[in-house]
Amino acid sequence: MSLVKVTAQELKIGTPLPFAVYSANGKLLLTQGYCVRSESQRDKILAAGGFRDEAPPATRPHADAPAPGEVLISTAKHDAPPSENVMPASMGVLPKFIDAMQLSLVGRQHGPLQTDYVGSIAGQALLLTASHGHELLEPGVEVDCKALRGRKVHMFRSKVIGRSETPVQLVYIAQPEIVQTHMVRKHVRVSTELAGRLIRNDCIAAGFDVTVVNVSLGGVALSTPDSIVNVGEHFKLALRLRADGKMHAVVMNCIARSLRHVDGAVQVGVEFSNRSADVTALLRAHLFEMATGSAGD
Repeated sequence: MSLVKVTAQELKIGTPLPFAVYSANGKLLLTQGYCVRSESQRDKILAAGGFRDEAPPATRPHADAPAPGEVLISTAKHDAPPSENVMPASMGVLPKFIDAMQLSLVGRQHGPLQTDYVGSIAGQALLLTASHGHELLEPGVEVDCKALRGRKVHMFRSKVIGRSETPVQLVYIAQPEIVQTHMVRKHVRVSTELAGRLIRNDCIAAGFDVTVVNVSLGGVALSTPDSIVNVGEHFKLALRLRADGKMHAVVMNCIARSLRHVDGAVQVGVEFSNRSADVTALLRAHLFEMATGSAGD
């Protein structure tokens, strides 16, 4: 199979792709039928060096859309046997519990809406609450959905089929027919580059500038020019996390768990020793936006 470079004109926003997109080494990036949602997402695909089959869509073998039970996004190479790490995406199947869910209104110039997943009516609808933007989710509105659960992101398109105001505000969206599922990372950590301030408990008046290179719900990895703390030492870490379109200042109680030298710097593995429910929710929202790329859309 010969691959050619994908052009910006071929990646039409809001239109299902007539071809699959691969990396230069043949790794499947986007399946045929996937919809590019924004110019920034299209730019990221082009920057990653997207390629397609040289054969026209009509003559390409196996050009039919994937069946609902097939994987829609995979890290396996095309023409290679299925990998045991590939996760099947079944018709209408989502995890019983979802950590976070985000809705984007199709065809409307409005930022993503963060929602809480309440539950489901088997085979019919998903029940959500939206603290902001509830009034926008009118029956008939199409939405692109991203649901985060652990290491997996589940993506699908649905439609608002109902809404209630009392006793609580609820939104009902149709049970999805096709769900795209993929891993966020091998480990539940998201790479980042955040400026932070490390405050030692024995030297409260002084602080040290550090860089957070990855983050998870359980901790972070810090990059420092020198060994500021020792393994097992308790300290505080001040951060500014982006979530829901805002920057939030937080101070975390931490424990240094590991030290290693990386490219002339010291990388410190850090575990959060205590955090409030509000900070946990903020971290979850930050991770969700970073993992799905929605913070930059």
